[in-house]
This record gives sequence, C-alpha cells and structure tokens, in this order.
Amino acid sequence: MARSKTKKEREHMDKVARLGCLICRKEGNPFSPCELHHIRDVSMIGLGQRAKHTQCIPLCQKHHRTSKESFHHNSRAFSKKWGSQRDLLKETLNLLVHDGFWQEE
Repeated sequence: MARSKTKKEREHMDKVARLGCLICRKEGNPFSPCELHHIRDVSMIGLGQRAKHTQCIPLCQKHHRTSKESFHHNSRAFSKKWGSQRDLLKETLNLLVHDGFWQEE
C-alpha cells in the first residue's frame, strides 16, 4: 500500500507538474499538461522499492503511457531517444531551480 504524501512532497510534486511535459518542452511545446512519472531506476531506488515522491518527472499522457513512444510502452526506446530516468530527473530538478520553483529549507 502506498504511503501518504507529506505536505512538502505534495508541494514538490505540484511544482514539478507545473513545468509541463519534459519531452514536449524539448519538442517546442513547453506548457503541455502532464502526469508525474515516478522513477523506476533500480540503481537509484533499490530493488523492489518504490521511488520517493520527490523522484518524479513530468510527462504528458502520450510520453508517459498512451502511445508507442511512451515510457511505459517501450522504456528502452524511450530512454535511448530522450535519456535515462536519472538524466531526466536531473533536468527536471534543474528546471525547478531555473524557473524559480526550488526552495531549499
């Protein structure tokens, strides 16, 4: 069963969602609506563990799960074309800093 999100995690996820789809941004559409994809990189989260709510990247439905180009349809092809989940998470965090959403406490 998934644990509840803390206030800080909800705020972080809201900021990530406001970035719009990371891949659509690369294609020239910076404000497409998105869903949050939680990282599934074993080297980052450990075997059999779920990603933290702060380890998510913004992807639209098309790039997340509904098209043949989506992460969930073919994660290897997606990663080959757009970068690893780790790289995309770094890009997401950099965008948060650049867009002024990041606040260290």
